[in-house]
Amino acid sequence: MRRTVGWLLTAAGVLAAVLGVALAAYLGPDGRRTTGPHAVDTSGSVVVTAPRLIRWVDLQVDVLAEVPVNKPVFVGLGNTVDVESLVDDTQRLEMTAFATPWKPTFVERDGESTAVAGAPTSLDWWIEDSAGLGGASISATLPDEPVSLAVVSVGDSNLQGLELTFAYGVKGGFLKAIGLALLGAAGLLVGRQVRRGGGWFVDPSPTETQPVRDDEVEEVVYVYVDDDGVERELSPDEIDEGEFAVVAEEVVVEGDEDSSEPEPEPEPEPEPEPEPE
Repeated sequence: MRRTVGWLLTAAGVLAAVLGVALAAYLGPDGRRTTGPHAVDTSGSVVVTAPRLIRWVDLQVDVLAEVPVNKPVFVGLGNTVDVESLVDDTQRLEMTAFATPWKPTFVERDGESTAVAGAPTSLDWWIEDSAGLGGASISATLPDEPVSLAVVSVGDSNLQGLELTFAYGVKGGFLKAIGLALLGAAGLLVGRQVRRGGGWFVDPSPTETQPVRDDEVEEVVYVYVDDDGVERELSPDEIDEGEFAVVAEEVVVEGDEDSSEPEPEPEPEPEPEPEPE
């Protein structure tokens, strides 16, 4: 049982250590994975993510949109229902699929107008939004609700020459990955200790034998007493040949001098009585 538990702890430790090191190397010291800038082939005024495309929760997301010649551009993250109502009647480039680090699939959607009605900066339902000349960026933690991302040109300009830079990660992800790796290393040490029968694990199976100390050695000595009463030590070969029968067996434990019982002190000799005068 002890070895089984030890191997299970070792396997769990290896898995946690490998996963922690891999995550730390993937995310980097800042805990994020950045990709871009990536060119987006469009001459329209709206680029938007499809409904239910963004499914992550509690993920830190940074988006940077850049356009040439200092054209005004807007980036916003909002509830999918609100974003759809804004761009529903507008010609747009819709991102229908996405795989990390950057493998998007775009589809052209038809609409009655070439630009959204009104200024997106005037709307108050955005979760995060930003606008600027030549570029705009947002940083948000994805909530537990359907959301969509929209990049919209402002005024009479368009998004031709658009480039997107995308970053994602978990807040404190690098430190969490290092902690997971350290936890896995601790699991390896505990598993190794358990397999070797260390003090961290007590085998519940009972035992009747008492352990022999490291400084004690058990030795069996066979002694033959001849007719004259003289004792002679027998060798194991003489016992195996069967020439002598074992009548009584005594185990002698040899150890350090400190572990042996102290010899009794000799009794003092009686003082001689004085002779009478």
